[in-house]
Amino acid sequence: KIGEKGAEYLSKNATWINLQTLDLSLNNIGEKGAENLSKNATWINLQTLNLSWNNIGEKGAENLSKNATWINLQTLNLSWNNIGEKGAENLSKNATWTNLRILNLSRNNIGEKGAENLSKNATWINLRLLNLSSNNIGEKGAEHLSKNATWINLQTLDLSWNNISEKGAENLSKNATWIES
Repeated sequence: KIGEKGAEYLSKNATWINLQTLDLSLNNIGEKGAENLSKNATWINLQTLNLSWNNIGEKGAENLSKNATWINLQTLNLSWNNIGEKGAENLSKNATWTNLRILNLSRNNIGEKGAENLSKNATWINLRLLNLSSNNIGEKGAEHLSKNATWINLQTLDLSWNNISEKGAENLSKNATWIES
């Protein structure tokens, strides 16, 4: 495990201009490691970033959301990081990741409020897969998600293990903007 110090070393790299995939899953980088990685301004071609199982928390998600360099990011996996509702809120405000196609936020305890915040995202127009499994978003969270009109290319929505209920499913079914292209 590289830990937060290893993430700091990597974040200072100024030569990997062609880096397309970075998988640091299960490396115990924590929120400080995520903060350091978010400051890298060299990886302009980064397309896939996997930071799953790193305990980055809401602060780590907030720092990642501020990154304005990764304009080509297509896949972001932050599963099992306990980002909570505040982390989801901060991620939803990122205006740089217009090419994002796959977002995995499973098992992050975002709850109803996190789902509401994500539903307000107006940047991820190319999003095709959204994994929010095991986040306890409930019926109200599903209702909020159903109101999103930005994710016009959404093809896969994983809401398993979320206690959505029949009413939540009914609300989701009313969304007419998630059209497979």
